[in-house]
Amino acid sequence: MTKDFNELNNVQQQNAGGQVNNQAVNNGEIVNPQTAVKAVNDIVGEAVGQPTSEEQQREERRRELQLLRVMSSTEVPPEEPALMVDGVGLFALGDIHALKGKQKCGKTTALKVCLAALMQGRQFRVQSGLQQPRVLYLDTEQKRSDVKLIVTDTLQLTGLTADYVDQHLQVYALRRCDFTLLMDYLRLLINDFRPQVVVIDGIVEFVASFNDEAMAKQLIHDLLGLSEEHRLAMVCVLHTNKADDDHNMRGHLGTMLAQKAGTVLECRKDRGASVITVSCSDARHQEMPDWSIMFSQDGLVVDADEQRQQLQEQRRAELQQRRQEAAAEKQKERLDYALRCIRDNGGSMSRKQLTEILVKKFEVERTTISRFIATQVNNKVLYESNRVIYASDDMALAF
Repeated sequence: MTKDFNELNNVQQQNAGGQVNNQAVNNGEIVNPQTAVKAVNDIVGEAVGQPTSEEQQREERRRELQLLRVMSSTEVPPEEPALMVDGVGLFALGDIHALKGKQKCGKTTALKVCLAALMQGRQFRVQSGLQQPRVLYLDTEQKRSDVKLIVTDTLQLTGLTADYVDQHLQVYALRRCDFTLLMDYLRLLINDFRPQVVVIDGIVEFVASFNDEAMAKQLIHDLLGLSEEHRLAMVCVLHTNKADDDHNMRGHLGTMLAQKAGTVLECRKDRGASVITVSCSDARHQEMPDWSIMFSQDGLVVDADEQRQQLQEQRRAELQQRRQEAAAEKQKERLDYALRCIRDNGGSMSRKQLTEILVKKFEVERTTISRFIATQVNNKVLYESNRVIYASDDMALAF
């Protein structure tokens, strides 16, 4: 309605016959009262028909969810791994990943091999799945001189020119930066450099405490958003708990990262040896085969798969030897006790009685003791005649 009914007035006039006439006056014009009421009702109805803010918000959520729905007709780009080992892909683009390990176990060294593979296409058994990718590397733990070694060692491993490496690899030493700035720095660098792979060596520095559940959830949520939005592989490095037999990443941050990561790799250093082995502790798809590296006498990073194989064979042999020694010790203990029982019984004892004594003493099955006695008789350590066991051959022959 174009007429302004804000000044609408109803005037009641009584005529000579006592009748009342209703008149509406609008800007000096007489308006039919029924028309005025209808106009007011239309305005009120239009206002009532407008969606509330809550309804508008629900509708917006519906539109958002529709974009996230996956149907049979939904087209999803194939997974694109940043790296491969023996044909098995890892560190897929558009996802976050983890590299874990104990302190000083070779995580950064393993990452240098990955960088070398990305820069030149292959390093040892690690192969790049990308063509001349751009890699962003943020180090939040090491001093500047050690961070410089990331670039220096990558140059040494690849033999590429400094110009090429500087163009495709950006490394930043952020140990002195406050955690409140790190996420802003990360977003800025991603927007400017447009990397396909991002490595955060020391993701724990992005939060005030790795045991703050709310901060951990928010950080992982933000990293997932960045990896999907820019279709990059986000590789986060985090220490495992201090106990030797605990291979879980630290705190709520480690729990959230393990839950969301597409790939979790672990670095371990062999005790008494310089071999660093990288294995896949968790993967949404096929697990990466193990690979190993070490430092040569010249201080260079070299392939160590052969050395690891030798170590494994040596350990298997040592384990077998220890098992044999333990079995022999157990057999000796049983034999010494059996001989003592036989001699205390006058030099002989029925096989049934000896079996019962040994079963009770060593708390094993009768079949185990039966095999033990048979073995000792076959080895002529014990002697048997007519189901009687003797401690010496002379006594057995006497009967």
